[in-house]
Amino acid sequence: MIVESANLLLGKRIFIVEDDVINVFVLSKPLSMCGAKVYTNYNSIGIELHIVQHLPIDVILLDIMLRNGVNGYDTFRNLRANPDTRDIPVVAVTSLEPEIEIPKAISLGFAGFISKPIDMRTFAQDIADIIKGRKKWI
Repeated sequence: MIVESANLLLGKRIFIVEDDVINVFVLSKPLSMCGAKVYTNYNSIGIELHIVQHLPIDVILLDIMLRNGVNGYDTFRNLRANPDTRDIPVVAVTSLEPEIEIPKAISLGFAGFISKPIDMRTFAQDIADIIKGRKKWI
């Protein structure tokens, strides 16, 4: 069951960087049901440019394990190096081991960490909280 509020994310612009089409659907469905406009990048090439083309963005959901030799940590560093994207909150959304990855994400300056599989009951609220500046490490 998806806990949702049709207006929870109304007007929010969310960019998902995820190379698995099924995961994109799973992540985007509860967000769009709550009013968000969701953008995606599937192929892990040109991520930063693709994000800049869709600015303003309220939050970026970033998979850590991407294809084509790209990883989310390098992408995060590139986003922070770009003045157009350096202040956008970025959330790691990954199936990697939380005990290892959360400290790494915290040290780099991520706004949060959400483990896959996501909890469909709370996911949209978690993202709304992060947009409001609350950190989430789940």
